[in-house]
Amino acid sequence: MLRSPALHRSWRRWLVRLLGLALVAGLVGAGGWFWQRQRVRQTWQQIQSALERHDLHDASALLDRYLQLQPDDSTGWLLAGRTARRLGRGADAEKFLERCQQLGGVTAATELEWDLLRVQQGKLEGIDARLRMTVGPDHPAALMVLEALARGYLKRERLQDAFQACELWLDREPEHPRPAQWRGWILERLNQLDKALLDYQRAVKHAPDDPEARLALGNLLVKMRKPAEAAEHFEHILQRSQGNHEALLGLAACRIGGGQPAQAIPLLDRVLAEQPESSVGLMLRGRAALEQGAFAEAEPWLRRAAAADPSAAEALHGLVQCLRAQDKQAEADQWSARVDQLLADLRRLDELIRAIGRQPTDARPRHEAGVIALRIGRPQEGLGWLEDALRAQGDHRPSHAVLADYYQKKGEQARAEFHRRLAENP
Repeated sequence: MLRSPALHRSWRRWLVRLLGLALVAGLVGAGGWFWQRQRVRQTWQQIQSALERHDLHDASALLDRYLQLQPDDSTGWLLAGRTARRLGRGADAEKFLERCQQLGGVTAATELEWDLLRVQQGKLEGIDARLRMTVGPDHPAALMVLEALARGYLKRERLQDAFQACELWLDREPEHPRPAQWRGWILERLNQLDKALLDYQRAVKHAPDDPEARLALGNLLVKMRKPAEAAEHFEHILQRSQGNHEALLGLAACRIGGGQPAQAIPLLDRVLAEQPESSVGLMLRGRAALEQGAFAEAEPWLRRAAAADPSAAEALHGLVQCLRAQDKQAEADQWSARVDQLLADLRRLDELIRAIGRQPTDARPRHEAGVIALRIGRPQEGLGWLEDALRAQGDHRPSHAVLADYYQKKGEQARAEFHRRLAENP
């Protein structure tokens, strides 16, 4: 049947419109796809930029955005797991690595990440030795391994091993703030404050907006009785993160040390409102009242601080002052004797830590350091030194005996029996 010319023209116009709509839809779809690819590419570049400037928090936030755009990218999940691990977010790291393996299977990269996660959490169990043997200085993962080893060794109080890892890391990456900061922390523990100060300053120089580096430097300056210099670093942090508790505590310590205790109280109240059992916050709150002559007000703060941290000599000393000022001499004498014993223990512990640095294979100073740390209420540190003594001398009976008693009191019978056997029959 022949179509009329009018019907033919109408059909042709309809076809042209249809083709036009299809073309527009295609262009819109292609534009959307291109825009999406650009967003993905741009976000990935931003992630790499954040990692290059050592801003793990920014990288983590960008990875969250990236994985919303690319939920099936196993490489993205691997990097998210690695970043979470480096931030100390172990549960997130495990979840991201499991998702990575669901998408891409078990690979050498994921196996390495699981090892680094365990090491970083202090679960060394020979993994550290294997990594040190298999990942040489030219291995592409060498820096990641050194970082995880340093974290793990610090967690287990293996200061010499941690120091060596930081040294090797700095040789490879001299402008990274973290190994300088951690080496400074080790030097501070060894009471080499001037050397620690140089390392902290180095870390801040290379990462001026890094809160961890600023906190380390500020706290050391407080310890060195330089409150005005220290305050600048805490204020720098608070300009960017007003709720940073550690910076608030540091600034409060500066105000007290600078003779302005009234200005410290609002800062401390902010912290204690959210962390009512903060031993440092309680101690400083007591000190602020003490500096103002409010002895009755200071006393309960300092009692709570002493209960929260039995090794807090400053809190105990302040409590003695409060009690004497209120004519509570008998109780003050009791606390004073405790302070004297604690200070003697702390002095001896400092001596032992310095000796350990000079005697890397001698179990005896490590054993004594462990005994003292346990006695003054620092169980993690004490266990670390005792285990270090056993690494220096596996059949060191005194260390096995102390560990047996410790685990017996904790109700961990299997571990207590293990060390008891070795204490009696190495």
